[in-house]
Formats: sequence, structure tokens, C-alpha cells
Amino acid sequence: MKEEKCVPLDNLEVHFRSVRDSRGLLTFAEEMKDFPFAIKRMFWITDVPEHAKRGGHAHTTCKEVVCCVKGSFRLIISNGYEKRTFLLDSPQRAVIIPEGVWCSLEDFARDTVVVVGASEEYSMEGYIRDYDEYMARYGTHDFE
Repeated sequence: MKEEKCVPLDNLEVHFRSVRDSRGLLTFAEEMKDFPFAIKRMFWITDVPEHAKRGGHAHTTCKEVVCCVKGSFRLIISNGYEKRTFLLDSPQRAVIIPEGVWCSLEDFARDTVVVVGASEEYSMEGYIRDYDEYMARYGTHDFE
């Protein structure tokens, strides 16, 4: 059964504020100002092997904000109808991934560090890890 709601992929990019002085660049984000949810869990992704991919799933209820604090990678998201690709290569930019959106992280530069804030604590039941299952539930176009 298809989900009733198609999550739009517009206006998901976030630009964090920064302050630079002689000590370096301080970049910050505030929940409900820079992203529309409270952070209940944070995790970071490091030491990604060459050609490895991360993500490859959707969340049924959890929202995330994804930021590259060092290095670069490509974030590919799909709502089952359209696809968007973002090159994340600055700690001042992030992308919000709403629930019901498939995501994949690819093309990691060496020593990349990704920080993710999630609206929910980890729950295995909240994931869709099979792309065919995701498309049966949400989509009409095959982007993988």
C-alpha cells in the first residue's frame, strides 16, 4: 500500500551561521531555528573506506540533519518520485532528511567527518533498508 503523503524535496538545505576570528571558524546550529525538530540522538561517520557507501535506507518516523564538518561527500535523496543530489563539503551547510525519504551517502573524500542529528533515538523498527520495499511503499520511479 502506497503512503498517502509524498515528502517534497524542496527547501531541505540549511546554511548554518558562523563566526570567524583569529582563532578560526566557529559554526553553530540551533534546533527549531536552523532545523525544525529537537535532536534526540547524534552520531558521526568517520574512516569511510574508499568507494564505500553509507545510508541506503529511509526512516519511517525519524528526521535527520546531515552535515559534513570535514572533507566532502555526495548525499543523494529520493522521495520515490524525484531525486536530489547535494555535494556536502562545508561545515556551514547541511541537509534535512525528512521521514519517508530514501538517502545514500557516496563519494567520500579521504578523512571526511559527517555529523548527523536525529529527531529520535535509534530503533531498528524505524528503518526501511530494502529499496524495493521502499518503492512499493512510497514511490513510482526507480533511481537506484
